[in-house]
Amino acid sequence: MRIRLLLLAALVAGCARGAPEPEPAPSPSPSPAPEVSPSAVSRPPLESSNLIVDPPTYCVVQNGKLEMVEVEYSVARGDSFYRGRPIAAAFPTDSTYALNAAWYRDNEPISFAQGRYVKYGLPRILGTADVVPFGEFRGVAVFAEPVANRDRPEVVYLPVRPGCEFQPYQRGGVK
Repeated sequence: MRIRLLLLAALVAGCARGAPEPEPAPSPSPSPAPEVSPSAVSRPPLESSNLIVDPPTYCVVQNGKLEMVEVEYSVARGDSFYRGRPIAAAFPTDSTYALNAAWYRDNEPISFAQGRYVKYGLPRILGTADVVPFGEFRGVAVFAEPVANRDRPEVVYLPVRPGCEFQPYQRGGVK
């Protein structure tokens, strides 16, 4: 009986293992890539008449008004130029802008349009159509939205630096 059990155990073990899997067939060798002549790869040069490229522009304050000036960009130097001069040299952050004024740095309120205005929020970039000149404060042009009350605008914007960056000021401060 013991032998029968051993034979039965061997038979069951042999059936459980199953037949060995056949080895996979070798994969076919890749076919050679078709030859392409160099003339088929090259493309005809782009004609400038087919391209529409707007020159880059830069927003600056000139004579109390916002203007977009055309600039050149040098990939080799990684900088923009206006009439051959670097942007920073052509349009310095001078007294036309609030950035270097002591009253701006010290967060002092400004007096404008018979009211007191205080800084609020962070400087922001505005478009040339977003604001119009409204006056001047200590040599810095003051702007407001075109639909603002001409006598008492609720919010005015002072240019901080070239590039249409403005600091908003709210009339009377935050309520």
